[in-house]
Amino acid sequence: MEKVSVIIPVFNGEKTIKECITNIQKNNKNILKEIIVINDNSNDKTKKILQSLKKIKIINLKKNKGVGYARNYGAKIAKYNNLCYVDSDLIISKNSISKLLNRLNKNKNIGSVGAIQKTKNLTKHNWSSNFVCLKSCYGFENIKKETKFSVIHSEFCVIKKNFLQKIGGWKFYSSAGGEEFELGDRITKSKKEIILIKAAYYTTYYTGLFTRFKKIIDRTEKYIEILIKKKYFDTTGSFATKNQSFSAACTAFLIFFLLIKFIIFNELPLIILLLFLFTQTILEYDFLKYSKKYFGFPMVFYSIYAIQIINLGIILGTFVFFLKKLNFIK
Repeated sequence: MEKVSVIIPVFNGEKTIKECITNIQKNNKNILKEIIVINDNSNDKTKKILQSLKKIKIINLKKNKGVGYARNYGAKIAKYNNLCYVDSDLIISKNSISKLLNRLNKNKNIGSVGAIQKTKNLTKHNWSSNFVCLKSCYGFENIKKETKFSVIHSEFCVIKKNFLQKIGGWKFYSSAGGEEFELGDRITKSKKEIILIKAAYYTTYYTGLFTRFKKIIDRTEKYIEILIKKKYFDTTGSFATKNQSFSAACTAFLIFFLLIKFIIFNELPLIILLLFLFTQTILEYDFLKYSKKYFGFPMVFYSIYAIQIINLGIILGTFVFFLKKLNFIK
C-alpha cells in the first residue's frame, strides 16, 4: 500500500471540514495515510468540530499565517515522503489519492499530479455562485485522460516531500491565492512536469460573484509580479491565461470609452463600444457555449454581465500592484 501524508489547511471551515475529512477516511481506504489538519487560527467552530473527529492529527496555529505557511508546516511534520494536499471545502472522488500517487510515481519527470474539478456546484440554486463554478472549471472538459499544466493544482494534488523541500517549499502570502502560480513556475523551472488527471476529481462549494471579485483584486496584485518574473501566461484552465488578459483589456477599453463619451466628448460613436463588445464576445465565445451547456441560455446572458465584474477585479488588482510599486499604498 502507498504511504501518504494528507495535509488539510483550514481557516473558518466549520461548514465543510467534517464532510471533507470523513469523505477522505471513508472513500480512500486503499492507502496507508495520516491526516494532518492545520487549523490556521480559525475564529468559528472549526476547532471544536476537529476535536470531535477521530484518527486525525490537529495542529492549532496561534496566529493566522496564511495557507502557504499551513501547507509548509504540514509538510514539515509529515512522516511520509508522499504528500497530498486537500482544501478543506472539497469532496474528493473515491480512491482518487491512490490514482494521483500512481501517476506521480510512474516516472521521475513528474513534479506534481493534481485532480480535475467536476462542473458541479455544491452551493445550490445560486446564479452568482454557478458562474464562479463555470469560470473555475472551464478549460478541462475536453481532456480525455490527462493534461500538462503550468500551475500546481494546490486545492487537491500530490507531490514528494523531498522534492518540495528541495525547490524551497510553498511561498506564503498574507491571504490565500498566488501560491499555486509561484510554486508552479518553480516546478516547471526545475525541469519537472505538472500533470492533471481526469481519473481523480473533486467537487466543492463555490463562492458568489462579489466575493470572487474581491479575491481577484488581491490575487491579481500578487500574480502580476509573478507574471513579470516568469514571462509567460498560464495554460487553459488556469485563471491567469492570455485570453483572460485580452478580455480584461476589452473591459478596460469599454470603461475608458464610456468615461470619455459621457464626461468629456459625447459625440463619440457607439459603434466603437459595440466593436469592443463584439471582440470580447469572440474571446469568450467558447466559455459562453460552455455556460449554456450546463445552465442554459439565461446563464449566457448573466455571464456576459459577470465577465465584466471579474475583469474589473483584474483591472483594479493591476492598479493596486502599480500603486504599491510606486509606494502610493502599502
